[in-house]
Amino acid sequence: MKPLVGILDHEEEYGQRLAAFIAKQPSVPFDVVLFSSMDKLREYTKSRSPDLLLLGVSREETGDLGAKEGPWVIYLTEEKPSGAAADDSIWRYGGAREILRQLSLRIRPATAHGKEGAGLRIYTVYSPVTRSRKTELSIALARRLSDRCRTLFVTFEEYGFIPAPGQSATVSDLSDVIFYVGQGAISGKLPRFLQQSEGLELISPARCPQDIRTLDGSEAVSLLKTLASEGKYDCIVVDAGQALVDVRPLLAASERILVPSRRDVISTVRIEAFRSFLVASGCAQEAEKLEVMYLPEGGFLPERPDRSLPGRQEFFTRVFEGEVMEHAERVLRDVG
Repeated sequence: MKPLVGILDHEEEYGQRLAAFIAKQPSVPFDVVLFSSMDKLREYTKSRSPDLLLLGVSREETGDLGAKEGPWVIYLTEEKPSGAAADDSIWRYGGAREILRQLSLRIRPATAHGKEGAGLRIYTVYSPVTRSRKTELSIALARRLSDRCRTLFVTFEEYGFIPAPGQSATVSDLSDVIFYVGQGAISGKLPRFLQQSEGLELISPARCPQDIRTLDGSEAVSLLKTLASEGKYDCIVVDAGQALVDVRPLLAASERILVPSRRDVISTVRIEAFRSFLVASGCAQEAEKLEVMYLPEGGFLPERPDRSLPGRQEFFTRVFEGEVMEHAERVLRDVG
């Protein structure tokens, strides 16, 4: 049974249009029930409780509906919320698709009650070989996994390249997440840091590589388990870069370890040196789990006439429709 989202707006026609729009969309991860008044909502909640409430009324009118034991209440606001205000608010003028996106991101934390990281599967893509198309493979793998289960993409790559949906200075990223998790203050705030593109859910790369370097391998694994618990994720795909001080605990926690390489002598030597290091440092099991892959050469985005970076849609389209996606699909052929 899908989670249930209740909708009530002071403009009844607006609520009807929004509910009708959501009902027509494919693959919506929740069902909707529409209320015409607070009295009808209160009567309804005497016998059952929606998992999430989207309310276009004042906070004073909701009374005890925001209690912790009740549904999670999200408010439609006249002004665009930012910072902490975005944790329980959605801008009503952002468009129906944006409201649907926000609700889809929030419904999982609202209904998550499992143990931290319980049943989590981590797929790590790591390579000592540069320019091996590691990030493209990670993104493609996460996108394909998302068709099967709740999947999050996280990159520990320093200076990771994923085009931002807006002004990069205003987009929350992994640096913010590391801070909030470290402070034990991530609960209920995860949707603030999530982004979506073509079915892929991700956290933008850390703007400051030093934030990643402060994590040891065990702390990185703990961070991922916290995110899985908060977001009710079944899988996390990790683009593991060189900024992680010690990648071994992450490899030990991973169900699969994919190692993109290039077909040349130097790349082969690097892979074998990495495998030997793992064995010598007591990680023989992790060494055996390495799945070396040879991706097609290339992957470079064509330069624009104005020398600008590719747009977000252009970037993801090339990954999702390109040759690397075929390799990601091969990886998952033997996954149940």
